[in-house]
Amino acid sequence: MPHLQPLIASLGPEGFYHKVCTLLNEKQLSVDDFSYYELAEACGVLPELRSTRPLATDLPIPALLRESNPGVNSSLFQVVTAELIGRKVLEGYEDDSGFIGDRLVTVLPSRGRSQKLAGFRALSGPTEVSEGHPYEESTFSEKFITTEEAKRGRILSINEELIAFDQTGEINRRALALGFYLRQERERTIVRAVTDADAGQQRFVYRPSGQGQVLYKADGSHQNVIGPDNITSIDFAESLPLTNWDDIDKVLNYRATQIKDDRIDGAPRPILVPARQILVPEKLRGTARSLVHASEIIVTTEDRETRLANPIRDQFEVLSSPFIDEQGGSALSAWYLGDFKRQFVWTEIWPVQTFLQRETSEGAFDRDVVLRVKARYFGGVSAVDTVFVTKVDGSEE
Repeated sequence: MPHLQPLIASLGPEGFYHKVCTLLNEKQLSVDDFSYYELAEACGVLPELRSTRPLATDLPIPALLRESNPGVNSSLFQVVTAELIGRKVLEGYEDDSGFIGDRLVTVLPSRGRSQKLAGFRALSGPTEVSEGHPYEESTFSEKFITTEEAKRGRILSINEELIAFDQTGEINRRALALGFYLRQERERTIVRAVTDADAGQQRFVYRPSGQGQVLYKADGSHQNVIGPDNITSIDFAESLPLTNWDDIDKVLNYRATQIKDDRIDGAPRPILVPARQILVPEKLRGTARSLVHASEIIVTTEDRETRLANPIRDQFEVLSSPFIDEQGGSALSAWYLGDFKRQFVWTEIWPVQTFLQRETSEGAFDRDVVLRVKARYFGGVSAVDTVFVTKVDGSEE
């Protein structure tokens, strides 16, 4: 964007800032069209960038950019730079290529941490009402889980040389990387949560009545595990490697026969919990995709080979993540089938935010730091129930 100084003079600092935002919002310009060096020069803060007047933390942007403000040019440089770098951080964060986290959780905006989320399966079912008779009063037992959130973020320091030598591209590259790695950390948090990877370190994703528990109990008591240690459903007490379409069919049979509600007015009944997704480590991605998307299956009986239509074709969304492979051991052969969004919530207290430091720091003197950008989010994953996702032990026996 050439001729910044005349534009600032004609529009005034506040008008210039709003003009920049408008052009960016309307996609007439991108952040890459700006030079931080030219912006600093137009604002008159070169060559002594370190003497730039810090922004007053108690003043809104319009007040900072009024002509009556004695540090208006310095404030303009910092306000516009914060806008540009902040947008670049968000661009990196929003690049979700290859990420699956948002397909595994339901985002639940929240105003507070450690909330109680009510459960709904522990209740009395409807009963038949004879003509002229009153309806029975329904009762329910208290059932809830508590959420757990954490704040995560990083700071990016911009040195004087990057602006003085007009290294705009490098500044934007670092801002993109900051946003990308912030998103990647959120992705890893979600994947490890839905696989209950950190339960061994007492970091639980399932917290009924506020007490942390292992989500996928090996004994099958949570109605969500197929494996050799399952003593609750003995017909499914064996490993089940993902090798053929009928392995998936066996899991569907487990979900249809072993998952029951927890009603308090009679014998538990099966509940309808359709499976929508299959989650696997990268090691099993090719196998899972070929099983789900193949148009035909081959059935061999003695010396005869028969080709049939694939009964599970395109029935599930196949998801995979290297954050499962990194767990190693049995995680490399485990696979998960279910409706993840129905079981897991991401309670979001703060969505991703960016801030430009508006005060002096030791870094400005010690390391010639001109600007510092902070990016953060505040949220966490919680399991609201146990039955909507089934873990399958796929280890070879």
